Amino acid sequence: MNGLGDPLRRWAAERPDAPAVEFRGETLTYGELDRRSAALARTLRDGGVAAGDRVGLWLNKSIEAVVAVHGVLKAGAAYVPIDPSAPYKRAGRILAHCEVACVIAQDDRVGWLLENSSCPIVCVGAAPDASVIAWERALAAAPADDADGPGTGPGSPAFILHTSGSKGVPKGVVLSHGNAGAFVEWAVGEFGLGPDDRVAGHAPFHFDLSVLDLFATCLAGGCTVLVPESHAGLGGALNRLVAERRVTVWYSVPGALTRMLAAKNRGLLAGSSLRTVLFAGEAFPVARLRELRALLPGADLCNLYGPTETNVCVYHRVRERDVAEGRVRPVPIGRACPYATTFVVDGDGRPLEHEPGAFGELCVAGDSVMLGYWRDDDLTAAKTLRPPRDGAAPPAAYRTGDLVRVDDELNYEFCGREDDMVKIRGHRVEIGEVEAVLAAADNVREAACVAVDDGSGERVLEAHVVPDGRPLDVPGLRRHCLAEIPRYMVPERFHAAAELPVTGTGKIDRRRLASRADVR
Repeated sequence: MNGLGDPLRRWAAERPDAPAVEFRGETLTYGELDRRSAALARTLRDGGVAAGDRVGLWLNKSIEAVVAVHGVLKAGAAYVPIDPSAPYKRAGRILAHCEVACVIAQDDRVGWLLENSSCPIVCVGAAPDASVIAWERALAAAPADDADGPGTGPGSPAFILHTSGSKGVPKGVVLSHGNAGAFVEWAVGEFGLGPDDRVAGHAPFHFDLSVLDLFATCLAGGCTVLVPESHAGLGGALNRLVAERRVTVWYSVPGALTRMLAAKNRGLLAGSSLRTVLFAGEAFPVARLRELRALLPGADLCNLYGPTETNVCVYHRVRERDVAEGRVRPVPIGRACPYATTFVVDGDGRPLEHEPGAFGELCVAGDSVMLGYWRDDDLTAAKTLRPPRDGAAPPAAYRTGDLVRVDDELNYEFCGREDDMVKIRGHRVEIGEVEAVLAAADNVREAACVAVDDGSGERVLEAHVVPDGRPLDVPGLRRHCLAEIPRYMVPERFHAAAELPVTGTGKIDRRRLASRADVR
């Protein structure tokens, strides 16, 4: 597979009437997806979009958004997805920084774009005036030539995903067709994806988990069942969708699965068509994973790991002993995917032997590693570990900033981020370890910890806990912690919460939790 668009053309020729995308009762076949995206590609090219350009996608999750993704790629450009819930100013900064040649936007954002941008606009919905290209007009163009052209080779940028930056400005991660293709081809083979699979599209398109939903499903000839954005935080709605839409493969952050397990209709999962459940992005509390295993005893469960800059590079299939009664620590993140080279370095950047007990920062090299950060060579260089000139060390690699430990079976265990390591009363504490202990308590559904200033300059831990249907028993929870971890690791304060705040990608929003620290 040279380009991410190759499989679409294949299935459009071989199985044109097979479902490619489904959303809210509407189905688009492979033939229709191919025709519509080719027409959009022609419109973009006629509007001045050239190979190597960037096209902004400021769209709600929809069939039109999937057409837009493939249309941009067919035009030889790279798509830049914008979080639909992002403030307009943030969206504007991303579009300007990426110097987009065109924006495909939802109609309610077009007015702002007309006042704050000069680039061409394709509007999904009611176009306000003739200066904007209406969606129906964009799809009425003669389809673009299907022949591969510049901008679709393995080394060409395919999309730019933005993550939070330490400077307060979003970082643009540039990923090529080859970067995404390495993961996509592996995932299809590893999990046996095929034409009969119906893969849930839970992740928003600006989140890297969507790469599997969109492109691995297409490579396999399956159907992507888009999950409405309004369902993302509703466990009961997600369970109904899985059951009613006959979803066979699920991929999300653990938080979504935790909410599904907490819903009263969780039994729907047991009778569903799910055969594979993949999770990534954060640690999955082992007590909740144990519940999932009990509900789906015959399904494959797999922990996938990798920052946006590398996509998935390490994985671990969940074993029975990983969810055995009494286990507290989350399952390992596992071992490197075949296309990745991984190693651990110490605090001075020196590679360590891959042996039990090795602890340090995980570094990743290989085909899935990004081209770099958009227009930020200094940051790209800072996050790249260069080998000595004698070649004795591993290859140049991306420094993840994630801390791992090698276990007795040579699997990596995730230990948190360098910036999550905090000093409490002089002791170095891994917040993830404390959270794992909290999540194992019998009356805890979810838990998250943050380190805050106690007012005297000292750092203390505070726990935010979602009880499991009963009032939070703080004394009992404190006793549980004292039985599992040293006293200095036990949170100073416990806060009961109906739910934990989450980011737009479904991960726990720790910044918002920390901001609650002054509310006692």
